[in-house]
Amino acid sequence: MKKNTLPLVLICLLSVSMSMAQTFTPIDINTGSGNSSPTELTSYQGKVYFRASTAANGSELYVSDGTPSGTQMLMDIVPGPGNSYPSSFTVCNNKLFFIANDSIHGNELWVTDGTPSGTQMVVDAAAGTTSSSPNYLTVFNNKVYYSAYDVAHGVELWVSDGTAGGTSLLKDIYPGAGGSNPEGYAGGNLRSLYFHFNEFNGALYFRAADDVHGTELWKTDGTSAGTSMVKDILPGPNGSRAYCMIPFGGQMLLGATDSIHGYELWVSDGTDAGTQLLKDIDPGIPGSEPASYAGFVSFNNKLYFMARQTATGNELWVTDGTSAGTTIVKDILAGPGSSYAGQFGMGTLNNHLYFAATDSINGNQLWTSDGSTAGTSLFKILSTVPGNGSSPRSFISYNGQLLFVAEQTTSLDPQLWATDGTAANTHVIAPAVAPNLGPLSTNSSGYAMCWNNGSLFMAANFNSIGDELWIYNTPSTAITEVGAATGITAYPNPFQDVISVAGLPGADQYEAIITDISGREVYRSTLEASSGTASIPAPDMSSGMYLLSISGSGTHQTFKMVKK
Repeated sequence: MKKNTLPLVLICLLSVSMSMAQTFTPIDINTGSGNSSPTELTSYQGKVYFRASTAANGSELYVSDGTPSGTQMLMDIVPGPGNSYPSSFTVCNNKLFFIANDSIHGNELWVTDGTPSGTQMVVDAAAGTTSSSPNYLTVFNNKVYYSAYDVAHGVELWVSDGTAGGTSLLKDIYPGAGGSNPEGYAGGNLRSLYFHFNEFNGALYFRAADDVHGTELWKTDGTSAGTSMVKDILPGPNGSRAYCMIPFGGQMLLGATDSIHGYELWVSDGTDAGTQLLKDIDPGIPGSEPASYAGFVSFNNKLYFMARQTATGNELWVTDGTSAGTTIVKDILAGPGSSYAGQFGMGTLNNHLYFAATDSINGNQLWTSDGSTAGTSLFKILSTVPGNGSSPRSFISYNGQLLFVAEQTTSLDPQLWATDGTAANTHVIAPAVAPNLGPLSTNSSGYAMCWNNGSLFMAANFNSIGDELWIYNTPSTAITEVGAATGITAYPNPFQDVISVAGLPGADQYEAIITDISGREVYRSTLEASSGTASIPAPDMSSGMYLLSISGSGTHQTFKMVKK
């Protein structure tokens, strides 16, 4: 790879203070007290696309620039009060792919360029009103790969470039109408799970069943000939049901079961011989079920996850990718009882993990960890009801803060919280006009939140207008173009396998976070900038646009980067 040594202009600068005034802007789509219930919020071309509902138009495709006048229905796919239920928004090659039902063709793959005329069904894979039900939309090599159904093949692996001619069945893994049911699951937060295939070392990994081996680990390079089973982990028709696959340290970690160890931690380099048990955390059946609740979280060059041992119950674990380096972090609820540390997902801020855990006194509350036993402790009791759990979950990084959802008084009042990493500045954030006890609600896609151009778009029922779209801001969250005099640069851009960061002030640690333009976090680690420079490995990211956030030593800066 040819390295571009010319520093780029810093595109975006973000800084935020928890003490600054916060603003909330309501956008009442379903006017009055009715609910538009926005969901599937996704950033695309500087705007947010989502599904919302009104009595006149049903549940349809909407777009917003963050202002009431700039928020409108993009297309009434099912004219009138019928519902098209657009979902699974996925950005690829400057197009927004999604699933919708126009009431004529069933649930099929659609695409938009952000205009009504450019919004159309890609292909009717299952002819007529029968739905092909696309699922697990994943970007790989500038195309979208997904599972879909047709009458002849059942549910199999498909690929699309956004045109009818470029959309086809990739491989009939299980010949006949039964289908191989390709699936992807990468973990996530409570009620906000990441369902997609997993890219690693130039291939997509997923689980599928053929007519001999049951559900096993498969991969594809994007061709039919290059689509094959990696390993028959559990020989016979039952299958190992591999799950929570994540690239890490030049290999891929996953959960799987064999006939001896139950569900345990496995590792793969993409070959049969290189796919093997990493550690038998809880010997025997059913096994430790590592990461089965919320997947893996990358932090300080290690992976954190929840796993079960008979002696300790479900607790927080960590791995560096080796058997010896796979250990319990802390037995928070001492003995065989379970703290379920991290079962609702985890967030990171200021070189610390944040997660929900239950001890013997306080119920389910917010905990923090620096990765060590001594550095793992109760961070703050959020629930004001003694012994009642607050269940923190759905963590999202936002302008130097960590936002999350938790109950404040009962198990039925989810609130939006923010922290700057101190207990004193961990509090509920809501507009002054919010009298409702539980303004946040979930649906099949979780809590609807999306970061876009320095603002947090969210669905909430704060007051009498119902469950509507709200825009959360702080005065300093506007993205401002500044010159290279700030000193910090990220290059090359576009990048291929590595992002270099230069001009980091002082010999210090910095937190690097990369999110795709839908707001999904794809990378997080600590940079050691001993000489003012650092490198970020990115060989397994799909082509497209990303935001790279660098925090530390009194700075918080964000770069718009493009992966080749």
